[in-house]
Amino acid sequence: MAVQVVQRRLWVWIFAFIALGFPAVFLRFSGVHIDPLLAALIYGLGIVGGAFLLSWAAEVAQMDVSASLALAVLALIAILPEYAIETVLALDAGSSFDVVTREITPEMARVAANVTGANRLLIGLGWSAVILIFWLKRRRTLDMRGFMTLEMPMLAIATMATLLIFIMKEVHIVLAVGLIALFIYYLWASSRRESEEPELVGAAALLGELKTWQRRTWVISLFVYAAAIILVAAEPFVEGLIETGTELGIDEFLLIQWLAPLASESPEIIIAVLFALRANPVAGLTALISAEVNQLTLLIGSMVLIFSGSAGQALSFPIDQRQATEFLLMTAMSTFAIILIAPRLISWRAGVVLLTLFIAHLFFPNPAHRMIFAYIFFGLSIVLVAMNWRRLKHIFGSGFE
Repeated sequence: MAVQVVQRRLWVWIFAFIALGFPAVFLRFSGVHIDPLLAALIYGLGIVGGAFLLSWAAEVAQMDVSASLALAVLALIAILPEYAIETVLALDAGSSFDVVTREITPEMARVAANVTGANRLLIGLGWSAVILIFWLKRRRTLDMRGFMTLEMPMLAIATMATLLIFIMKEVHIVLAVGLIALFIYYLWASSRRESEEPELVGAAALLGELKTWQRRTWVISLFVYAAAIILVAAEPFVEGLIETGTELGIDEFLLIQWLAPLASESPEIIIAVLFALRANPVAGLTALISAEVNQLTLLIGSMVLIFSGSAGQALSFPIDQRQATEFLLMTAMSTFAIILIAPRLISWRAGVVLLTLFIAHLFFPNPAHRMIFAYIFFGLSIVLVAMNWRRLKHIFGSGFE
């Protein structure tokens, strides 16, 4: 009886998140005009609902493909909301760009704001949440030795590549193509790894218990429905944020950098937290790191191609000093995080450090202060390597001595 009650509650949650998309669809196609803040909230909730549905469907899909590939695809699908928002921003950026004057427009600044904020959010909030929740639940060090042997090297390579963005003050189109190629290699390498039965929790477990044809029908239906909701809501959500910032006098760069990723990334972080609560932090942290790989490769690469398509010709994506600083800070934070967890023995202190530095830098939006934080992250990385140079070796290994 208790099992049936739990199942009913889970079905309620599934249909509740399906229903979150209805107001967004109605508002988009009804022609009704409401306060931009309320509109952003409605569209944001639609994106959140769609992201949860995508995450559950992608988890269940692990039952039909190899586990490593499933985690990579899960991470890719889970950040579809982020891709949808970034696509809208990149299209606006391309249409606003004058190839003659080459002046960097506010629309272009939003693209950089979104991608850098999303990546730092995954590390500062997502990684730290999984690490700390596991420690609070188990009171022991998180041992991930032998895991993430593909994800960690790929993240390290992608992170090093993003340093070129700061150096060149642009995302060069050759770099963009290279990052996309790196992502394709990552998917190929993932598909060649051994498969294993996934550990499903919550709504995903409920769907996984269905008969094969029912399970696959639900998975495909949720993929299609959630993707449609996200595509419908992405553009007006961004517009609502921009209008809200204008009305309230809030820097739209910061709104796009943090509020948009919060809507698109929060379900993914919550799914990772659920893994940690169910004593499977390895899957949670691996999924977040895989998402980070996706964003540093495919997301950054595709934004340049979409920008070029919107502008009408093949172009690199130029950035100004503020945006370059944000990319440098993103690279520095990722570098520090990788070196910090490289040995795969991750204590609660690592989670506290990541969370503390992430929260601290939010209060210093000035580019000069952001540059200081970038130096701090790079400096801490050097200290970690000086204390134990094997951390560099562990990045490209399994974590075992």
